[in-house]
Amino acid sequence: MQPSNLINSLQTLHRSGKPSIVAEATTHTVNKLEPGQRLQATIQEQVSPGLYKVQVAGQSMQMRLPGQIQSGKVLEMQVLSNSPKLTFSIFASTNPIATQEQISATSRLLSNLADLPLERTLIQSTSGRAIWQTNGLPIDSKQLAIALRTALSNSGLFYESHQAQWVRGERSTAQLLIEPQNQLDRDAESLDKLGAQLAPQGKADAGSPIAKELLSLVQQQLHTLETHQLTWTGSVWPGQQMQWEIQGQPEQDAAQPDDRQWSTEMELALPKLGDLHARLVFSQGEVTLTLQAADADSVALLNRHLPALGMTLAEAGIPLNSSVVEKT
Repeated sequence: MQPSNLINSLQTLHRSGKPSIVAEATTHTVNKLEPGQRLQATIQEQVSPGLYKVQVAGQSMQMRLPGQIQSGKVLEMQVLSNSPKLTFSIFASTNPIATQEQISATSRLLSNLADLPLERTLIQSTSGRAIWQTNGLPIDSKQLAIALRTALSNSGLFYESHQAQWVRGERSTAQLLIEPQNQLDRDAESLDKLGAQLAPQGKADAGSPIAKELLSLVQQQLHTLETHQLTWTGSVWPGQQMQWEIQGQPEQDAAQPDDRQWSTEMELALPKLGDLHARLVFSQGEVTLTLQAADADSVALLNRHLPALGMTLAEAGIPLNSSVVEKT
């Protein structure tokens, strides 16, 4: 049975219609095409990320298209408008995955990926840079929260949802291009190891519906859908590593969507407080907080500042239901 959030995403894509593609073409080409006209477009080459040279009606033009598209790919398109700009909609590829054999191969590959051992979905920051560049200034907690959300959003785990947003005009092509699905540059040794695990049951080769470079990410997506949890690790500010885990209650287990329980855990080794573990549980509009520190002085310091933290959360509209500080 497919996860309900995946089904909802697919339904959203289906209902939202086809994306509009604006072409850069000469006046002569524009005058030859009429709204409603259907024709084939052949991808000639990629000019730059997201920008392709395409041949339509015997004429070359440039279009911005989502994702990675191979040269020689043929798309079925329809002219939406030729004024003020030449605009197309994409109907489909001329060689979609449609046969039972191809669908079975895709299902088999996804099943094999889901069956591979994965204790937890671990997303590692690949930029090599801290997500918050302090430049010697005090850390702004609100800006840090936005940077963490952006790092997780751009991890590739939610790419299909972001494609649905792109179709609705809620996300730009430039935003899509940031994600790993459009940055096919992965560690070769890890890919070969994963490919070897898949080989006995139907390995991913050049004919695979999933690029070899993305197998590990697709595996993480499948496990996130199944377990409703993920872990991010990376540098939050220069010199400071953090491990951040998020877990959500399955939608079908909650009486109402707003009743879902969410928990998040963070582990840091801070220069003054030492090893610190924080767990927050958000349920029915309230937060339960547990802090654990290895140093007794750090425990005392955190206890002294708990009332101020409770007031800050209350001002943000998030009541602190209970809190405790423990020594590990």
